[in-house]
Amino acid sequence: MQVNPLIGDRNSKYKEASDFLSKIDADWETLIKKIGGFSPKIGHDLEPYQSLIKSVIFQQLHPKAGNAIFERFLMIFNNEFPDDKSILEKSSIEIKSCGLSQNKLLTILEIAYQNTINKLPTSIKIISMADDEIIKLFTKIKGIGEWTAQMLLIFNLGRLDIMPHNDLAIRRNYQKLKRLANPITPKEIIEISAAWSPYRSVASWYLWRFDQKPPNLSQ
Repeated sequence: MQVNPLIGDRNSKYKEASDFLSKIDADWETLIKKIGGFSPKIGHDLEPYQSLIKSVIFQQLHPKAGNAIFERFLMIFNNEFPDDKSILEKSSIEIKSCGLSQNKLLTILEIAYQNTINKLPTSIKIISMADDEIIKLFTKIKGIGEWTAQMLLIFNLGRLDIMPHNDLAIRRNYQKLKRLANPITPKEIIEISAAWSPYRSVASWYLWRFDQKPPNLSQ
């Protein structure tokens, strides 16, 4: 069976990451035992521009609301993720009707257009690009901030050492994890997360799940 070059030996790498974070201190060990093994949903089936569009849909939304809009978006395209030309050929009014704001609609259309004129990297080309290079390229698009590009790096490319320092949930949950009185700033979480490298994406994934209930092993 041919191995996807984006995936590699994921399971051993994921276990290595969880073990590394567990050894930081007792708080991290407890959190990782509660959540279980690192098991992200990596969207290797999407081209980078499609993953970017998906990240735009989820911007500043609760996951439940984001999923509802994303499902309606797919329904417009017969429950398949559309390619760039299909998006540009579809009525903007119909696309917006799935629950998108005007700004998100314009960003999605711009991403699709940029891909049709070969301004965005393919899934093969992007493998060889550095994290900072990818962020710099995608944030040139109006409506794409650093957080959105970082989500692509984590959930499309499977990059393991990304720190979404502007993500409020990560900072709030780290504050809870360490039982700190004062909120954590983006600058502080960058400094703190140096100890999590080279697995800052993995640490972020666990912090996003801080309030998740532990699995019921009796069922």
